[in-house]
Amino acid sequence: MKSRKTNLRICLLVPMLGLFIVAPVRGQAPPQGTWYFAVSGDSRDCGDLIMPKIARSIELSRARTPVEFYWHLGDLRRMFDIDCDMLLRQHPTFDCKTRKDSLGLHDMEHYLNTAWEDFVQYQIRPFNGTPFYLGIGNHELYANRTRDDFRRAFQEWLTQEPLHAQRMADSSRGISTNEGETYYHFVRKGLDFIYLDKADGSGFTPAEILWLSRILAVDAKDDGIKSIVVGMHAALPSSKTSDHAMDASCQGRCSGQQVYDLLFRAQNSLRPLEERKHVYVFASHSHLFLDNVYDTPEHQGQVLPGWVVGTGGAEQYSEEIRYGYLLVEVNSEGVLNAQFKEVGADSPPLPTGPEANALTRFCFAENKRASLPDDALKAPCACGAAK
Repeated sequence: MKSRKTNLRICLLVPMLGLFIVAPVRGQAPPQGTWYFAVSGDSRDCGDLIMPKIARSIELSRARTPVEFYWHLGDLRRMFDIDCDMLLRQHPTFDCKTRKDSLGLHDMEHYLNTAWEDFVQYQIRPFNGTPFYLGIGNHELYANRTRDDFRRAFQEWLTQEPLHAQRMADSSRGISTNEGETYYHFVRKGLDFIYLDKADGSGFTPAEILWLSRILAVDAKDDGIKSIVVGMHAALPSSKTSDHAMDASCQGRCSGQQVYDLLFRAQNSLRPLEERKHVYVFASHSHLFLDNVYDTPEHQGQVLPGWVVGTGGAEQYSEEIRYGYLLVEVNSEGVLNAQFKEVGADSPPLPTGPEANALTRFCFAENKRASLPDDALKAPCACGAAK
């Protein structure tokens, strides 16, 4: 007898129990009400090699874990120097590790004129039908670039329909931001996704903090919002990556602590326990993967679930090079379960062209440093209102 097409392979009858025991197989659909998104950041240096691998990994796993969007947490291109993936297309024998080889007279000028176009072509386009949300990082403001430059270059992604529709809905409630703003939010299936612009050393602006407080106040009263998911480039203060996060200035520390306190209060409101919002925080900036990043002595008793996922292709701040993304499962109650998905040198697609071997060797063997940069401010800060 021909078997019907199904997501189940084995169905064993147990007569004594009168039950069917069903064994699931690879490719099984996720539980009802469960959905997925993916997140990582820092795709400079080797992003043209790594980001297509991330996109393909997401696509190949679609039957089991159908990702509904990918969220990039900033630092698209190197900008203070030429990314190795772009450099080797022009000079296939260039030594990206030592960078002692001579460049052409106009190579840097050409790079700065094309770096963001390159990001769109080689890092966004491979995601095909997977929606792509984009955040600003500190490298987007290098080489005399401004937020207005970033808004113009990535208008298509900063004004895409979910963000535009959310701005219109917020405006009707008296919460306004400019179209294409570098901080934004959108609601999807009971989760409020909020991106905060912490792209330079000055911290969050008072206007951005006020906007966030208003969004959180609306969420607190909305029974349809189960979870608040916050993305940003640099991690909030006093994390496990505090040597390379918002702790580098008093403005960063003080405004970052304000935001942390707002988020913690959103999670621990006066509502009954079963009605409280879940709050989760994602960042990159530090080029490695870490979980439980706010489980530190400074935050004891007030720990927010948090991850650092700076693994999109940038120089890794670890002896072990790990590129990839965080696959986030959202259950029917809005609870997140995150798993790091690594991509390797043999993960598809494989690079082509005369630079392929050199690029793969550099990215997977040499693109690293032993530890985090130490740029945290050593002096204490007297925090009042953010300035």
